[in-house]
Amino acid sequence: MILAGAAVLGWQVPAMAQTTLQLEDYHGARAMFRSQERTEEYSLALGSYRKIEGIWQSEREQRLSGVLTRVTYELPENHTAEAGFEFYLSRLQAMDKRELFSCKARSCGASNAWANNHFKILQLYGQDQNQFYAAYEVNRPGSSPAYVSLYAVQRGNKRVYVQVDILNSDKVGDDVVATNPQTLINVLQSKGYYVFPDVVVDGADGKPSLQSGEKHLTSLVRVLQQHPAWRIALTGHDYHGKNLAEQQQYSLTYANQLKAALVAKGVNAARIETHGLGSLAPAGRSGMGGRVEVVLLP
Repeated sequence: MILAGAAVLGWQVPAMAQTTLQLEDYHGARAMFRSQERTEEYSLALGSYRKIEGIWQSEREQRLSGVLTRVTYELPENHTAEAGFEFYLSRLQAMDKRELFSCKARSCGASNAWANNHFKILQLYGQDQNQFYAAYEVNRPGSSPAYVSLYAVQRGNKRVYVQVDILNSDKVGDDVVATNPQTLINVLQSKGYYVFPDVVVDGADGKPSLQSGEKHLTSLVRVLQQHPAWRIALTGHDYHGKNLAEQQQYSLTYANQLKAALVAKGVNAARIETHGLGSLAPAGRSGMGGRVEVVLLP
C-alpha cells in the first residue's frame, strides 16, 4: 500500500498496523511518500555505503522480514537535516532501544548510494556533508522487536528530506541483529558501558542462566581485538532470586558465563573482571529478569 503526497495528519493506518511501532510526524512537514506492506527481505543497513568491487553497497547489513512502514518527509523551509534527525532520535529516547549503527556527514559514504541503492528514493540524494543515518532495535514487552532506520539529508537546493523506515519484525530469535563493532566502541568511549544483548533463561537445573547470541559475542570480541589495551568489567544483575544473596549469586554467574564465552573466542581472561550486583540497580531493570553490562575500565 503506497500513498504518495499524503496529508501529514490525514493518513489512515491500515488495520494490520494497529499493533506496530509508530512514530509521529515532524510538525509542519509534508509526507512525500507513505507505504506500509509486508516484506520478506528488508535490508537494514548497519554500515556506511562504499564502492566494493565497483558496486555501491553497505559495509554491513541484515535481511529481515515483517511489516514495513516507510515515510519520506520534506521538512519546512529553514529546518535543517540535523533538526529532523534529532527530532526522531528524541522520540526513541524513552523506548527500550539498542543502537545498531550510526554515522553522519562523509563517514556515511555517498548520499547518492543511500538514495538510489538503499532507499531507492530520488529525493534523498543530497550533500554528503549534510547527511545523518542511524539504525536502532526497539524492544517491546510481549512483542517482537522493531527496527528503525532514520536518514536525513539536505539537497543542493537547500530542501531537507527525512526518511523513516520501521520494520516490525515477526521472527523473534531467528534474525539476530548485532551492533556494529565501531558503534560499540563509540558507546564505550562516550558512555563507558553498554548492556550486552542477551537472554536470561531458566537452565536445566531450574536456575536462570545466560544465553548469549553468537553475533553479539563476535561484535564484542572485535572491539577488544581493535583495542588490545582495553580492560572491561562484566557486571551482572538479577531480579529472579528470592533474596539479595541469591540474586547476587545468579548475577555473578551471568557475568562469569559471558566471560567464559569471550575467553573461548580468544580474549585474554586477565582483561576481564566479573561482578554480581543482584538487584542493587533496579533503575536498569526495564522488564528484564537479568542482564550483564559491559563496562570499560579506566
